[in-house]
Amino acid sequence: MESLKDLNWNHLFYFNTVAKAQSLKAGAKEIGVSPSTLSEHIKKLEKKFDKEFFHRTTKGLMLTKSGHELYEKTKVIFEHGSKLLEHFSDNTVGGYPVNIGIVETISYDLSSEFTSQYWDLYTPYGTLNTIRQSDHDTLIENISQENIDWGISLMKPKRKGLVCKEIGSFEVVFCCSKELYTKFKNHADIIVNIPFAENRLDKSLNQKVQKYFRRNKTLPKEIIYSDHFDFIKKLCTRGRCVMMIPLNPLEKYEGMKTFCLDEPMRVSLYAIWKNSHQELVSIRKLNELIQSKLSQLPERYEDVDFQIEVSEIDENLLKE
Repeated sequence: MESLKDLNWNHLFYFNTVAKAQSLKAGAKEIGVSPSTLSEHIKKLEKKFDKEFFHRTTKGLMLTKSGHELYEKTKVIFEHGSKLLEHFSDNTVGGYPVNIGIVETISYDLSSEFTSQYWDLYTPYGTLNTIRQSDHDTLIENISQENIDWGISLMKPKRKGLVCKEIGSFEVVFCCSKELYTKFKNHADIIVNIPFAENRLDKSLNQKVQKYFRRNKTLPKEIIYSDHFDFIKKLCTRGRCVMMIPLNPLEKYEGMKTFCLDEPMRVSLYAIWKNSHQELVSIRKLNELIQSKLSQLPERYEDVDFQIEVSEIDENLLKE
């Protein structure tokens, strides 16, 4: 009976590197051994499991079905290994994708801009994925269970062991059709008497808006719900409802008139992560972006050659 101690972990690492690079030559260069040496190690791994992991063709190496299965397993192993090294080493390691959870909200512009800038800071160390979260509680649970690396929410976490920092804020305004707007003497009466539309998925923001209404003693007589923003917008432009939107000075809001009550409504967005992950490069880069202020765009933000460089594209593949 075999156990883990009988497995040559170097062979698994070599396989994972070649599979990721999709090239024996590139994998050998990354590890620092000759292609022939690397090829021998992979053959020993195939002999160990009595399976063929690569199709060897004149065009190079291609993963077999078993190779694909093994690659998916080794990816998880070595991504966790990279995080382990970061926890116990002063050196920056990287080598794993970052999964970012974003709570479903109409404030997607600010969230998208922030994560786009985060891409430029982290991409030299790995890739990133964004994952829609249905609500704040789901986000917090996924961060706690380490299903995602960090997230963005309109609310601060109450659970111990989690850290949050504000990444920005936006103003929420209300809007209705221009024709409807001209018929009322008071803005508050529009909200009270015309059906107020909420996106049912935007739970956190809906709660904040309802608190805002109570503070201003302006409660809608009727609230309608929809999961479809474009449907609400169409009703709004036809004078059938009032809706809320994040204020964007560059947006013209054709056919609609925006307004607010006596006090402006500002909503903050927070980045949230586990306190125990402070040493990971993914969180260090997150803190770096927060401290640099979102308005100060990274130096190479508009540089189209940036991704070509960090992806280490062979010059032979590019036009002169």
